[in-house]
Amino acid sequence: MSKGGLLIMASQFAPRFFQIRRGTWLAIAVGLMALLVMSTWAALALFGWLWGQGKSLAEGAPEAARAVVAHVEQAVPGARETLGELVPALKPEPPPRDVSGTDIGPVARYPGLARSHWHRDGREITARYEGRADYAAVLDHYARGFAAQGYSQSVLSAAPDGEEHDYRKGDDRVRFKIAQSPQGKVKATIVAVLP
Repeated sequence: MSKGGLLIMASQFAPRFFQIRRGTWLAIAVGLMALLVMSTWAALALFGWLWGQGKSLAEGAPEAARAVVAHVEQAVPGARETLGELVPALKPEPPPRDVSGTDIGPVARYPGLARSHWHRDGREITARYEGRADYAAVLDHYARGFAAQGYSQSVLSAAPDGEEHDYRKGDDRVRFKIAQSPQGKVKATIVAVLP
């Protein structure tokens, strides 16, 4: 199209452009402002969602990396130590260490859990055990152990991430509480009252 053709089109369009009413211009301006506000809101919502996804991935990344390293370790012995020097999050966790005190209750501690808390208050002794373990297996271990010792069970509370039970046998009473963290750790707390 030549310059002359553009000028002709502009000269035909200009009078119509200036004949548009003020109310129409106002409606167009309000519509454009609403579009701008909604676009800004959508951009901020998308940024917030992406930020949250990134945080979730970053928090779960060490667990996923540990799983991959475990498979590599089977194929290439010693790979974990080499990769652990490069990526600190992949270093193997030190084995848990028991705090001072003694194990309490008629049921033996679940294998792999470490005593992380021990407290005596008069006749009441509290011991807490923590570690990476299967939640259902730990709960089953203690439920079967108390039943085998002749204790009757009362469930005090139960939720997907934890339960609390009361075990009784004659005058003996033991409270048992178990909780599961999102990182796969289990906490088992036993409170016993000495006769």
